[in-house]
Amino acid sequence: MIMVSGRKKSIRSSITALVFTSALLLPVTHGLSQETAAKEESGQEIDRYCTNISDKAADERYAMQTRELAQLRADIDSRIEQLDAKRKEYEVWLKRRDEFIDKAEDSLVGIISKMRPDAAAAQMALLGDEAAAALLLKLNPRVSSVILNEMPAEKSSKLARVIVGSRIVPAAERTAQ
Repeated sequence: MIMVSGRKKSIRSSITALVFTSALLLPVTHGLSQETAAKEESGQEIDRYCTNISDKAADERYAMQTRELAQLRADIDSRIEQLDAKRKEYEVWLKRRDEFIDKAEDSLVGIISKMRPDAAAAQMALLGDEAAAALLLKLNPRVSSVILNEMPAEKSSKLARVIVGSRIVPAAERTAQ
């Protein structure tokens, strides 16, 4: 009986130890499985949320890009209008300038044609080569030749080169000479 009772005690203590150990481990393993399940569930929930809002997010990005493009287009249109206004302003100014130059040239051609050849030659020698050549071309050839004759040789030869250089010579004429 002593042996049976010792064995009973031993079995009881083993069972107690086993129950105690399982009681300690049960919350840990149960907690791990609950944590894993909670993580898995929250991951699925996050995936569902992202899937549900992905279309809305894409739509919002598209709308934002559309607004930005509309703003850029408005800015560009505004700048184009400003440039068009400036271009028109410059065209008016250029037209007035060209009219003035034409009148001035006509007046200057008339003045130089009525001057004595030596005085006209002196005045034209002081002008730039292109301006003087342009005036000579507008004058009567008889008056131009007399004025060129009165100029120093270097200046008259420069003006002649400018006049000849202003005319584009076709390739056929160059090879024929």
